[in-house]
Amino acid sequence: MARWWSGGGMSAEHYRSIVSQFEARKLARHGFQLSSAISAVGVVHFTLRHATNGELCASLDVDSETGALEIQHTTP
Repeated sequence: MARWWSGGGMSAEHYRSIVSQFEARKLARHGFQLSSAISAVGVVHFTLRHATNGELCASLDVDSETGALEIQHTTP
């Protein structure tokens, strides 16, 4: 979904807000928490954690202009 929303000329903040609102509700139903922030270079960083204990599941950096993704998985 993150890639689908990107590339539409939205600012990084607008992109972060839309994806966070849309995905956070869906992920919460499955026991996860989604947070997001914008880096100094305008890349949106999403973090996915288990809602019960806050343990990090994965994080994702997205360039809202190009749709370039970089996924950081955690090790089990």
